[in-house]
Amino acid sequence: MANRHLARTIALQTLFEWDFLNGKKNVEGIFKYIKEEFAPDFDDQGFSLNLIKNITAHKKELDNIIVSFAPEWPIDQITVTDRNVLRIGIYELKMNPDIPPKVAINEAIELAKAFGGDSSGKFVNGVLGSIYKEMVKKGEKQDLGSQGIRELSAGGLVYRQEDDGYYFVLILDAYGKWTFPKGHVDQGEVEEKAAIREIGEETGLKKLSSHGYLGETEVKVHKPNEKPYRKLIKYYLIEAKDKNIIVPDVSELKDVKWFSLQEALATLGYDNAKDIFRTGLEKLGL
Repeated sequence: MANRHLARTIALQTLFEWDFLNGKKNVEGIFKYIKEEFAPDFDDQGFSLNLIKNITAHKKELDNIIVSFAPEWPIDQITVTDRNVLRIGIYELKMNPDIPPKVAINEAIELAKAFGGDSSGKFVNGVLGSIYKEMVKKGEKQDLGSQGIRELSAGGLVYRQEDDGYYFVLILDAYGKWTFPKGHVDQGEVEEKAAIREIGEETGLKKLSSHGYLGETEVKVHKPNEKPYRKLIKYYLIEAKDKNIIVPDVSELKDVKWFSLQEALATLGYDNAKDIFRTGLEKLGL
């Protein structure tokens, strides 16, 4: 049995007893007993206990998600096993950026099949599958490696509203074309937060807030002495409360400017960027 799968099994057994006793028994005490009884020599580097603590801390939020995606099943009518398998799967799918969605879903299904009833695997698969589809629709984190994506970037359509209308930030890239500020998403980083961080670094803007996902584009990257690879760029609608921009001293970025709506649309150098721009305008009601 793989180490992480065994760790999730211990977590499920712990959560089962804790839930069965209506949370009246200390969950860490339950975990310690189960681990000593069933896997005394197993060192999971704290994975099981960390998973348990996070799930019990987010129980209400996780249960609300279960209710949203399985409305025909009141939470107290779902079996204790299935309920806690779903909590594990949903936590790893939505709240742990280090776990690829495919792994989170497959592991939960295997736990359901091993410890639940005849229909548990199908039930868990259906609920988690629906949640994942919504994540894809909203542009939340995906298992990019399975799609052949080697690099992930995030950026945004940055705007500010003035009395005379809306203004938008564009950058002049290394190819001499105006586009949106964006940058690399670090391992385990939430894309939306990465977009705000990268925009701040490329424009000098500090008071930034996201108003949701706009879409994504895929590009093929060509670098000297390397095989071309695919990069996915996710875009968000970002509001700026300040307007003082600074051009960073980097070779990849030639200039940064504010443009009016019509100027921005006429200046954008890439067709896919124009599509993202129009989506942003629709979201702003323009």
